[in-house]
Parts: sequence; C-alpha cells; structure tokens
Amino acid sequence: MTPHDEETRLAEGATRLSGSDPPSGKPGSHVSSSSGWLSTSEAIDHGRFPPGTVLGGRYRIVGRLGRGGMGEVYRADDLKLAQPVALKFLPPELDRDPARLMQLHNEVRMARQVSHPNVCRVYDIDEVDGHTFLSMEYVDGEELASLLRRIGRFSVERSLELAREICAGLGAAHERGVVHRDLKPANVMIDGTGRVRITDFGLAGVAGESLRAGTPAYMAPEQLAGAEVTARSDIYALGLVLYELFTGQRAVEARNVAELLRKREEGVVPPSQLVRDLDPAIDRAILRCLEHDPRDRPASALAVSAALPGGDPLAAALAAGETPSPEMVAAAGETSALAPRTAIPGLVVTLLFLAAVAALTESALITSRLPLEKSPDVLEDRARDVARSLGYTDHPADIASGFEAAGDYLRYAVEKGEGAAVRDRLRGGRPPGVLFWYRSSPRQMVPTGGNEKVTMTDPPFTVTDMRTIVLDSEGRLVEFHAVPPQLEESSGTSPPASPAPNWASVFALAGLNQSDFQAATPQWTPRSYADQRAAWEGPMPGWPEQKVRLETAAHRGRIVSFQTINPWTQPRQMREAPRSRTQRVSQSSSP
Repeated sequence: MTPHDEETRLAEGATRLSGSDPPSGKPGSHVSSSSGWLSTSEAIDHGRFPPGTVLGGRYRIVGRLGRGGMGEVYRADDLKLAQPVALKFLPPELDRDPARLMQLHNEVRMARQVSHPNVCRVYDIDEVDGHTFLSMEYVDGEELASLLRRIGRFSVERSLELAREICAGLGAAHERGVVHRDLKPANVMIDGTGRVRITDFGLAGVAGESLRAGTPAYMAPEQLAGAEVTARSDIYALGLVLYELFTGQRAVEARNVAELLRKREEGVVPPSQLVRDLDPAIDRAILRCLEHDPRDRPASALAVSAALPGGDPLAAALAAGETPSPEMVAAAGETSALAPRTAIPGLVVTLLFLAAVAALTESALITSRLPLEKSPDVLEDRARDVARSLGYTDHPADIASGFEAAGDYLRYAVEKGEGAAVRDRLRGGRPPGVLFWYRSSPRQMVPTGGNEKVTMTDPPFTVTDMRTIVLDSEGRLVEFHAVPPQLEESSGTSPPASPAPNWASVFALAGLNQSDFQAATPQWTPRSYADQRAAWEGPMPGWPEQKVRLETAAHRGRIVSFQTINPWTQPRQMREAPRSRTQRVSQSSSP
C-alpha cells in the first residue's frame, strides 16, 4: 500500500481506490545525475512553494507535508504569532468555483468553533495570489495510517484508548453540526504526547449536504451514492477506522469502487476472526457502525465509545480536562419524544415529587441512588437490537423514546419501608427504579390525548407493526409489545399451524436464566391478538425471596408480547391507578 492509496478526492468519476499521484510536470522534478546524487536541490519537488517562501508577509514555508486529490499541505511558521501552523491549499478547480468557495467559508466558520483536545483546530481561510488556503494547527506527530503500516496493530488496551479519543473528537464536531466527511486513518494523527488529533476538518461539511467528497474506500454507502450525508455517515467511516485499529487490516480491500461495493454487499469479516480473544463487545460496536442503512448505525460517536468494553463517556471527558455538559451526561440525541435535556431533569423532579408526597426520609435516599449509567443513545441502540433479535427487521417511519420512573415499585418500596436493603437493590438496578421506553411505528405517530410529544401510551397502540420496548437502565428487556397484522394472508384453506416461538430468546434479552424458572399458567393477557401464550415463575434476581412472573405471547410463531410481572405490578386496565398519600388526604378533605 502506498501513501497515496487513501487519497481524498471528489467522488464524481473516481473509480480507482489506489495508485500514486501523476507526475507534477515541473521541470527538473525527476532529474538525477549518473552518480546517483542530485546535482541541485531544485531537482526536489517542493510543490508550489519552496522552503523559505513568505506568503502574504506572514507565513514562511518550511516544507511540504503531503499532497492528495484535495490539495497540498505545507508546514509553515506564522511570523505574526510566532508559532508553527499547517497551511492547506485547495486544488485550482475549487479556487475558481464561487459557490464552492462561499460554501467553504461557511464550513470553516463552523469548523473553527470545534474546540476539543482530540481535534486539530482550523484557524482561518485566506488567499494569496489567487490561491485559497486554510490555516490549521500544526500537529507534530505521525498519521495513524503510517503507524499501522509500521507496527501492524496496537494492543487491545491501547486500541481502546485511541478509539475513545477518536470518538470524543468526532462527537465534539458533531455537536457543532460539523460532519467530517473524510474520516480515515490518514486523517487521524497521534501527536508527540500519544494523544489522538483528528485533522482535516477544514474540508468538512454540514449535516444534510449531498456533495460527494471524500475517500471512496472510507465513504458510507449513502455518501458514495451521492445521497444526504449526516453524522451517521461519519459513524460508518469511524467503524472502518476502528476495524483497522483493532485488527491492523482493512475491513474491505478493493481496487475500484465496483469491487468495493460488491465486497461490502458480501459482508465484512468480524474483527474477532482476525484477532484471537477479542472482546465480543468490540465486534458488536464495529459491526453496528458498518450497517448499510444509516438508521441502523449508532446514533452518535459517544454511543460507539460507550458500547466499547468499559465505556464511560464521563470519565473520558474528565480525562481530557473538560467539564462534562448536561448533553454529555445524557449523551443526548434528538428524538421525536422529549429530548434528554428535558426528560432527565423532568424525571428527577418526578422522582423527588414521589418522595416528597410520601413524606418519608427514606424515599429521598432511595431516589438519590437510582442508576442512570447508560446514555439514551446506547439504550436506543439496545432497543433496536431487541427488536431485531425477535425477528422485527423493518425500518420504522417514526420513533420516540424517553425515561419513566417505575412508580409501582417506588411506591411499594416506600410503603414497605425496606430502608438500606431497597437502596442497595436500587443501586444495582434490580428491580429497576428507572425505565427507558422506545416506541416505533410504520407511520408518523401523532399524540391524541392533548400531549405535545409522543408518550409511552399516546398515541394508542393500534397500528400494525407498532412496537413498544421497555428496558431497565442496564439495557435488559422489561417489556415488549408488537401489533400483529390486522389482515392475515389467506390461501383459501385453513391456516397452517403456527411454528413454536423461541421463548428462550426473551430470557436472554431480559438477562435471566431460564433454568431458574418453572412453567406457569398464563394470567396476563397481551395488548394485541396472539395465538400462543406461555408463562413462567421464578426468583427475582438480587431478591430471591420475591417471585417474578414472565408472561409471553406470540402470533404465527413471532413473539408479540413480553411482560415482567412483579409483586407490585398493577393491572391498570382493571383498577384505578394508586393515589399518593397527598392525593388521598386532599380528596378526603374536599367539601
């Protein structure tokens, strides 16, 4: 592989994935003497600007660092500020395009707002003798691509460190609305201190743009097709970079775009097949990034980081010397339900309200220990995994998600006055005090009950292929509901017998050992029609003296309902919801 194999270019007409740059055509660029020594330093191709050239009275060229399809990069000294910089000169075709130049100014205006320890800063855009260039932070280090060529691959521990820093830098850009569009090992530097620095944000774009620019080998499918480019397009490239980081090999080797597309369709070899004893979580995180459909990829770079073994975004931010923002605490991504910025404080207020109306000091101690260790993005990805595991692979038209307090359990805990034992259980997340819900629908969900946002129950659960998934704070399945087809296909004869459902799958998704449970008679009816039902009872994890009941149902062999029934679970369709002590007192004192 040559240094030019990963050349950045405009994708239109680009069919080669490898090769060297054509000769520059400069006189003397290939001159040598019969003795094997250059007769003059002018025989060296220094690019457009030889060392010592002063540009605009400010930048003195030290030397050319590299060149590619999208321009040349020079090391220079900023004589005004007395610091080293990197200058990137654009190709002539971009210099002459007024629309592209205006767009470039807007992109740089945004990119220079990205300030993060793992991102190379973009300073300014300027022009000298009709040549447009970007001034950027000079990073004294080595490209990840070069390092991988030299050493093959890093240790898993070091790879995890570098992967988290790449995710942190990319996430910082995405928070500012900047899509890199050309993430690859050649644009990831490891500086002199060993820290990752993502470079080339100067040619980044805004989310939603469809300009086909980048390196074909690292472009997401939608980017290659000239469709809308979003942050999830960068996530695809991130998956390819992480693949090389952990294995030392490219996910796909191809000589041209046609071969690249064919091999991608055939599927990528899981990293664990190349590296012995690689943690399965690394496999899952990388392969999720490489999903063909952007909607199936992780929602953010922060979600990728959190999905890696030992993922802790807050610790990563603190290690970088940053004060974690509320958005980072929630790893917030926009949804069609309440945004985490609103939902998380609202949840805390709700829990505190439950504690206040109970008028017990113990409850305040309980709510202060509710675990919220996984971000909404990670839980949303987990919910999609649950749906796929149960055979639901369609892509919904609308989704919504949010948090909800496990009110029945909190009331039960307060009334029983379990004290320290309840606090310990809440700290472990079993039984869960906080639930994450995720809804999907084949059509747009429009609330009908006076709510401004979609909730767990509004709009009603009535449309075929609607799904509701409820997880605990660790991503374990608590509930699952799906609406079966309203009209079944008929061949004019009696319908065939339904295949046996894979009941064992729900035990695995709920993090339960099926051997601990005994079959029981179903009691709780599913929300939608089902032709098969089953139930089990067994000890509650972390609280074996309590019994937990699992109720499941299926339609034509596919699970459409799963419910975890605890001793405190209320049948709300049959009984009035429990009232708080304050409500009972206020209502009894009313005239």
